Amino acid sequence: MMKKMFPIQPHFEASHLGKYAHESKMPDWLIQKLLRGGQVCTKDVIPALKQLAEKAESIKYAYFCHPGVHHISKLSREGAFCGYRNIQTLITYVIGTSMVGFEHFEGTLPSIFRIQDLIEAAWDLGYNSNGRVETGGIKGTRKYIGTPEAQALFNSLSIPCSVKAFRPMTNERAYESLIHTIENYFEQGILMEHDAKIRQTDLPPVYLQHQGHSLTVVGFEKSQRDGSCLYVFDPSSSRPDSVKKCIGKNLRLTSSKANSAIQPYRRGKAYLRKHKEFEVLFLRKTPPSDDNAV
Repeated sequence: MMKKMFPIQPHFEASHLGKYAHESKMPDWLIQKLLRGGQVCTKDVIPALKQLAEKAESIKYAYFCHPGVHHISKLSREGAFCGYRNIQTLITYVIGTSMVGFEHFEGTLPSIFRIQDLIEAAWDLGYNSNGRVETGGIKGTRKYIGTPEAQALFNSLSIPCSVKAFRPMTNERAYESLIHTIENYFEQGILMEHDAKIRQTDLPPVYLQHQGHSLTVVGFEKSQRDGSCLYVFDPSSSRPDSVKKCIGKNLRLTSSKANSAIQPYRRGKAYLRKHKEFEVLFLRKTPPSDDNAV
């Protein structure tokens, strides 16, 4: 029996599938590039960010997702595959922690082409199958994908997840609600004392979609001045040199230099307020009672 699911509403519709919305096939040169290059995968970024956050005196406290999550970045000139790269980032958690459903990947990160196959197969099974109607199909193309496609993929593989939409409210802007939700999410997963400056969790990262782009949320920061920001892995950018130098090392950095090194991973009010709506996908260690539950 096919399972019918519905994405969060309203979804970022087909008019927002990007400049390749009507593409029937990506160029041969790009196919070969993706087959040869795969993806840019950087390990141990979370431990490096933790080290920097500890040294940055401007930070009151910071939460981080599971330290084994890898930063997956795009290849040069690959184009519009941010959604795929964020899915791959989440899958590094699934594989690394042997989460429910990890056996589907056989210890290997799926390629963009494999992810397209998995999404198309999920549609065949009735998971958010209206996505095929909206896109006309994605196999072999550069059409944008978003939260409903990620949700369909994970649920079709019995990997528990839930989704939530953030829209402007009378008493709260969407980005403010998003920030509160992300902090509450990480607060529930603290492994050590709750009043520590660096608050490590074993939680999955969070898929975050706004108009035209998606990111992976890997942590949360509260500054000494009570400002808030998200820590993100942006698939459009590879690791900055400032963080690269810290991976696997115990460097002596000033507070100012540590703070500057973290900056490329921050997304705060100045960035988030530009967007009126957001969608997030949470991986769950156990199936949620409601697909739209937080």
